[in-house]
Amino acid sequence: MKMSRLLALSPVLLALSVSTGAGAAEQEQPPGGSDTQAKPLTVALGAGAERLPSWLGAADSKTRGVPYININWQERVEFSTVDGLVIDLVHQDRWHGGLVGTMLWGRSRSDLGTLADRGVPTLNNTLQAGTYLEYDVTKALSVGVRLRHDIQGTGAAYGDIYASLDLPAVGYVEHSLRVAGEAMNRTAMRRFFGVSSEAAASLGTPGYRPDGGLSQVSVTYDAFIPTSQSTGVAFAASYGRLAHNAADSPLVQDFGRSSQRSLMAAFVYHF
Repeated sequence: MKMSRLLALSPVLLALSVSTGAGAAEQEQPPGGSDTQAKPLTVALGAGAERLPSWLGAADSKTRGVPYININWQERVEFSTVDGLVIDLVHQDRWHGGLVGTMLWGRSRSDLGTLADRGVPTLNNTLQAGTYLEYDVTKALSVGVRLRHDIQGTGAAYGDIYASLDLPAVGYVEHSLRVAGEAMNRTAMRRFFGVSSEAAASLGTPGYRPDGGLSQVSVTYDAFIPTSQSTGVAFAASYGRLAHNAADSPLVQDFGRSSQRSLMAAFVYHF
């Protein structure tokens, strides 16, 4: 599995990853560098910042620091502070699949602003566990599906299908494009987009209890610019569009927007 193929599903998530950069720098070295044999264990460290929606469906954005750690063992086990945990149990020529563990950001009072005083609940960050299956159509193109659920007992479950394409390199710049469709079960949809009768009265909107289904479609472009054999700058830009029941929520219609944009840049050192 390539490190760029499994971005954490986050509204954000989603989809903003430095891991592509770490993999790209291994494939091609900047001028003056020399090729080295693939290592069984690679470690990447980095730091940067990202700009993303304050909460899933928000119209305003927030900026936060991005500490980054990525540990990859033989392309079979990968742990990342961005992507979570991926264990490839299949590890065949074209097929990959196994277990995943991720984290999904919630929303705090500072994220919600005045909405928190009007009955919109905060949400804790949650950990997910699940499984994935991926197929390499070509050397550059892969498609996959992933299923996860909260392990905290919220009853929320998530799924996504995706296609990831490695674009032709531009000099020493490696870059890729990813298209994904994400879905939530009814519990997850109501957790993020539902409006209780009490909150509706305070907000002046109808109550809202959506069913599960497609929640978002997104496109992510990421790139890595090597600055030496061991360092480089990673960049990612993502555009997502909330769909159907998610987009129809009064939280989105009256206080947010269905278009969700994210940007990330980080400096990465790998060894």
